[in-house]
Amino acid sequence: MSLPIVYAILINWNGEKDTIACLESLLTVNYASLHVLISDNGSRPESIAAIREWIAENLAVGRLWKGIGSCEILENGRNLGFTGGNTIGIHYALKQNADYVLFLNNDTIVTPNFLKPMVDVAECDKNVGIVGCKIFYADSDPGGRHRIWSLGGYSFRHGMPINIGAGELDRPEWKGVREQTLINGCCMLIKRAVVETVGVQDDRLFFGIDDVEYSFRAAQKGWKNVIACNAEIYHAASRSVVPRSGLQVYYLFRNILFFRCNSFPVWRNLDFVFFFLVRYVFVASLYRLLTGRNKVNHGVMLAIWDFVRGQMGECRHASSLVAT
Repeated sequence: MSLPIVYAILINWNGEKDTIACLESLLTVNYASLHVLISDNGSRPESIAAIREWIAENLAVGRLWKGIGSCEILENGRNLGFTGGNTIGIHYALKQNADYVLFLNNDTIVTPNFLKPMVDVAECDKNVGIVGCKIFYADSDPGGRHRIWSLGGYSFRHGMPINIGAGELDRPEWKGVREQTLINGCCMLIKRAVVETVGVQDDRLFFGIDDVEYSFRAAQKGWKNVIACNAEIYHAASRSVVPRSGLQVYYLFRNILFFRCNSFPVWRNLDFVFFFLVRYVFVASLYRLLTGRNKVNHGVMLAIWDFVRGQMGECRHASSLVAT
């Protein structure tokens, strides 16, 4: 029997070095029906040219066909965010008769056997809609126990989605299949039927919490989401925005407020609102003030203000929030 067709979607935004490193790792994947789409969000011409050169070189020597059936660049012309870039890729993949789409961060390095276990889990149960995998930090010691970036999903802590296992060393019991409502979008395998019944990601989010919202929405529609813990990749952590910058905090805070208010009744948000205000607004803001990180506090205030005003989509204050 032929393998289900999988289209992996990588978002590129002036990140050609990461994207090419990810493509190099995808060449080693033991899965004959894997295709790759580079959804480019208005990168510099030289960024696109570098990726095109890599594709041309590997096509010329035949390397591309060892792990990737095809590799195409979809030029979006402008920054559509993670949500918009994925949506462009999804629509293209479905037109190519894809059985699955795979969201994959461009700053990941995959292992040769990561994909087959994920597909097998989905194929064995018609009710499984989204599959995640175990994600290690990219600088994990190859000779020792690897450190978890995310076990592949989130759990709620006082209403906030927190990466499961983050920062912990891998454990022998973290194997097999684990049912988990919220799947981490760093590596998220989505069955075609999920897109047909649930739709695409909410573009109002643009970036951040989009994976939480989408996997939660799929679960609400009756799909079972799981983590294939035997599937493993490595992640270099967030490079799409400057880590711990005002911009990153802006998207995180605005979008979590949006998600909570649109997904849960008021009474289920009481604990979340109290914890959010005390832990993430008052206490954290005081700490950042004392350590001279006022740009991040500015991002917090703008996030709350834009949420109240219903200002979603791409952040209009990005240029003033990048510096910490």
